[in-house]
Amino acid sequence: MKIKIRQRHWSLAIVAFLLYLLIHYWPVIAKLFHSVFAAAVPLLIGCVIAYIVNLLLKQYEHGYTKIFKSHRRAQKFKRPVAIVLAYLSIIIIIAVVLAIVVPQLISCFKLLLANHSRVINKFITAIQQNSDLNALFGNFHPSQIKWNQIGKYIATGFGGTLKMVASTASSVASVLATTVIAIFFSIYLLIYKEKLGRQCTRVLKTYLPKFYDKIMYVVRTFDDSYSSYIVGQCKDACLLGIACFIGMAVLRLPYASMIGAVTAITALIPIIGAILGASVGVVIIFAISPIKAGIFLIFIILLQQLDNRVTYPLVVGKSIGLPSVWVFAAVIIGGGIYGILGMMFTVPLFAAIYKLIANDVDRRQTI
Repeated sequence: MKIKIRQRHWSLAIVAFLLYLLIHYWPVIAKLFHSVFAAAVPLLIGCVIAYIVNLLLKQYEHGYTKIFKSHRRAQKFKRPVAIVLAYLSIIIIIAVVLAIVVPQLISCFKLLLANHSRVINKFITAIQQNSDLNALFGNFHPSQIKWNQIGKYIATGFGGTLKMVASTASSVASVLATTVIAIFFSIYLLIYKEKLGRQCTRVLKTYLPKFYDKIMYVVRTFDDSYSSYIVGQCKDACLLGIACFIGMAVLRLPYASMIGAVTAITALIPIIGAILGASVGVVIIFAISPIKAGIFLIFIILLQQLDNRVTYPLVVGKSIGLPSVWVFAAVIIGGGIYGILGMMFTVPLFAAIYKLIANDVDRRQTI
């Protein structure tokens, strides 16, 4: 009995000492954690990419197994072929979206610049026709210009431009390096996902045997929540983008394909995604015709109401199972923490937590 009491005292003393070190050296520890996190960012991004690609990978592997069911040798190539097809599908989707959006976006910018040049010409004409403004600018003589100061401003601006270009090039190189590392790491995870799963299972069963079932239950709940959310949102976004394109084509509104693609992309963002897509479409069409912009606004509002009341419940259904008030709360909190990515991450997170709490409450009430 005395030995157990002494062991508890020693354990409490060690914990108190560790807490003291943590508080006293917190700036150093926080800096260390920040450095480790910054170094692990490509790996974390690779995990996210692997999780998303794995949803496609499962479908391709299932189809491959059906096609080559009787060929044992062909089964050896199931994983490599499925990985190539999954990544190729994502690359094709991104390429198609860019091929649709970029050319029409360039033409839209040209139109906006042309309209702005007309406004500038009208402004110059108005100045020339106004006697007071014309007299003000007429009294201005080139000798009044301080060329030394202008030279300094030009030199300073040139140096700042060089710094900005160097900083931009460094940022682009860093992003490219992070992307390449993340993609290669995601491929590695997908190739050895069964082996990694077995290793994690052995570690949990060895060190946490009493909590293994509960941990796996929580992991399965989170996996079901995120996979259902990603698949459902992608399906609903595709349907909404196609419906937007067809409706705009019928109404003969400009930039139907580009706005349809933008609407599909922004629809992946919960709650505010539809508002962003509608805002972009209204601004672009308004540059051509305010009347057509009003027609598009009415059309997109009706389309979103149809999607919210019919399409979204049928496609996504109750797979997430999160009430609308908690969806709104998740969007606000996620947006405040990490912007748009935070919004997309916190909704399934809240859904998983809500499901875990609801199941635990039901279990306790039953007992």
